[in-house]
Amino acid sequence: MRITYIGPFKAVDVPSLGITAQHGTPIEVPDEAAARLLEQSTIWAEAKAPKPASKTAKEGE
Repeated sequence: MRITYIGPFKAVDVPSLGITAQHGTPIEVPDEAAARLLEQSTIWAEAKAPKPASKTAKEGE
């Protein structure tokens, strides 16, 4: 599951997962770990789905 750190610091270490989460940057974590982190709703949020790439003009037009 993709989650995002939204807490007050620039970044936080999550030793149990061996990662450092940067503020506002989505990270991929196992579902069980994500569920536990998301219980802290003022610190973690489920990451929004990435926006689809914008369409560019077709070649040759």
